[in-house]
Amino acid sequence: MTNHPEVDQTLERLVDQLRAAAGENLLGSALYGGLAKGRYTPGTSDVNVLAVVADATLPALLQLAPVLTAALRDSQVVSFVATPADLREAAVLFPVKVLDIQLWHRVLWGDVHLADVEVQPEALRLRSLQELKNMELRLRLRVVERDGESDALWRGLLRSLPKLAVTLEVLVRSRGLEVPADRPGLLRQAARKLGVAAGFVEPVADLRRRDPRPADEEVRRLLSAYLDLLAELCRTLGGVGG
Repeated sequence: MTNHPEVDQTLERLVDQLRAAAGENLLGSALYGGLAKGRYTPGTSDVNVLAVVADATLPALLQLAPVLTAALRDSQVVSFVATPADLREAAVLFPVKVLDIQLWHRVLWGDVHLADVEVQPEALRLRSLQELKNMELRLRLRVVERDGESDALWRGLLRSLPKLAVTLEVLVRSRGLEVPADRPGLLRQAARKLGVAAGFVEPVADLRRRDPRPADEEVRRLLSAYLDLLAELCRTLGGVGG
């Protein structure tokens, strides 16, 4: 299933427990996110699991709660519980997330009802633009709320990069184009395919979540470059530059 035997055992056990807890209400389950894409760091990355149910009312959720709470606590399993109708609605409201799941998921059991979910290109563009602008505004806010403190700025930058990678990856794949599996390659190719000059992405392309914080001046240089990249991506997708 994956290249991580311990995670495979966790997922097999989780599916058995979900089926026992939910009975016929559980329609299917799937793995998605970084692990499904081959990007997973044990002890750091979450394990994202979609659970599709026929009934998502409170009594039905309470049946699932002990299983999913334990999975989150013990194995960093982050669950997304939805009905088939929820998935169709989410394709309009959260097209980046839904298309990301559609493109990179592995069915663990049953039918996850993704085949008849359609993401419209314009909805995807607008939502991507919204997410990129939100990243930019949040980082600006962090600067002024944390008095430019380097540790806070560095954490904000590193936490934003995976979200950026997901958004760009989905945008490029939605156009029928392949992207590299590694994040640096993904960022470079996505920027190129979207018409963003290499000079915007190059300063931050190789940053990793576990990188030690550099000197204060370098943190500010990298954050400035990242904000410029986000602003350029927003302009490219049709937004108003920051």
